[in-house]
Amino acid sequence: MAAEKRKPVRLSAGEREIIASMFMKTLTPAFITIILSSGVLYAGLLFLMRKTGFNNYGINPAGSTQNVSQFIAAYSFIAIINVLLILSLSIAILYITLRHLVMPLLRITREVRERSSASPFQGIVIRKTDKLLVPLVDLINALMKQARRD
Repeated sequence: MAAEKRKPVRLSAGEREIIASMFMKTLTPAFITIILSSGVLYAGLLFLMRKTGFNNYGINPAGSTQNVSQFIAAYSFIAIINVLLILSLSIAILYITLRHLVMPLLRITREVRERSSASPFQGIVIRKTDKLLVPLVDLINALMKQARRD
């Protein structure tokens, strides 16, 4: 009993609070990871700067300056790419978690609440793509049917 499309529904204040809480809980580790990653990149930069000799003892100062600027530009590019990758990974995980777990659970809870008070029993309908929750919905529908018969 799965449907591909569902009607748009406004979230209640409690549901919005749950989603805001999930955002905070998932974004906080992402920002901590970005800060730690940036610290590691900075420490790596300092280490490489100490180990790499950019001076050529005054023989060719223009070449030494060019090497330093190229090194810093390349390292900055790597650092920015690192931060962007971490951010995109965090956003992807957040989106997947919200779309395939949190939002369907909120919808199931709302529908159980609505349908438990309705006189003719209507089963809960979810998308086929919510594979994780199909067994749960089947069990809830069976329990609600059994409760109506009793």
